[in-house]
Amino acid sequence: MERLIQKVYAEVSNELSIIYQKRKRVLFFQKIMWLITGAYFILILLNIAVNYFPNSKNSFLNFFEQFRATPNNPYVNIYPIIGLVILLYPTTYGFARAFQKFKIKEMQIIAKMVKMLFPKVSFAQNTAVPANEIAKSKLFSWIKVNSLMYSYGQLRSSTNDNVINIADIGIVEENISNKTKGTLMHIPILNIVLIIYQYALKNIFSNKSADNVYYTFRGMFCWLKLKKSLNGHTVILTNNQRSKLDRFFSTHFKEEQKIHLEDPRFTDQFIVYGTDQIEARYVLSTALMERIVALKEKFNQPILLSFQNQQMYLAIKNENGLFSFPSGKLASIKIIEELANDIETALQISTELKLNYKL
Repeated sequence: MERLIQKVYAEVSNELSIIYQKRKRVLFFQKIMWLITGAYFILILLNIAVNYFPNSKNSFLNFFEQFRATPNNPYVNIYPIIGLVILLYPTTYGFARAFQKFKIKEMQIIAKMVKMLFPKVSFAQNTAVPANEIAKSKLFSWIKVNSLMYSYGQLRSSTNDNVINIADIGIVEENISNKTKGTLMHIPILNIVLIIYQYALKNIFSNKSADNVYYTFRGMFCWLKLKKSLNGHTVILTNNQRSKLDRFFSTHFKEEQKIHLEDPRFTDQFIVYGTDQIEARYVLSTALMERIVALKEKFNQPILLSFQNQQMYLAIKNENGLFSFPSGKLASIKIIEELANDIETALQISTELKLNYKL
């Protein structure tokens, strides 16, 4: 694999440099676009504030008096909006064109790299989100019917009568924070402040190309078929307070119970819920728990697993996504090494966990 990685890098290194330059252009237009937007929204707020200080002697505030509607000029207050449109048009157009070219080139290079590294697997971009599998996995207790989901590509591999699917997904939780933002967007003045913070300030100082989607989960989602069907389900989550609270307050998993296990190395990192204590212990043998801990170390990222009916599901958090380039410079063989390692490890899940011997 190491020689193949070096060959792929030699093949695409120039194209990675082009991608990096295209992304820099996207970031430039993005920062200019949101800097103009943020400055204009601040000016609009100040223009509104003048109404509350009609007798002010401040020369700065007096400047905005010329934008107050009068009987002789009732439309003067729309001049700042016209100015905003005139200033934003070229930068927005430039951003849209640069972003489109960047994403098209990124998808082409990713596809080329994946097909060179793994010529025997089926890889497709612009695929539908595997929403049914995500819901059936029971890994995300906060998912609702209207939760936004995005797909950035999917791999499928068939070896030894075992088919594994690997998707790069993004999910946005319909949580209290997002609902609160939605409510604030309907309140005059506060909605302007929220827009300035959420879209302008964040994107001005960000080094990532922004599509204004902030994921609750972004990363790899895999599923494969087991040899034996289970009666209930067993879910393995990261052992933290967020996982416990999400499960406790969810109305979808009232039939679950916490599974008590005795492997301290496993229970320090994971918390397990299931519908059947005996079946869960059958699934999670001491050997399998050791292999799950080893798998987490291989990915070096938080992982979630579940066993449901005749399926196993695995989710690995990755803020950059599996089929997208990370921020920063791309002219490094490490980019290809990480992609190859993540895909190869996912393709070997059945072997790594020795599922065919147990289930």
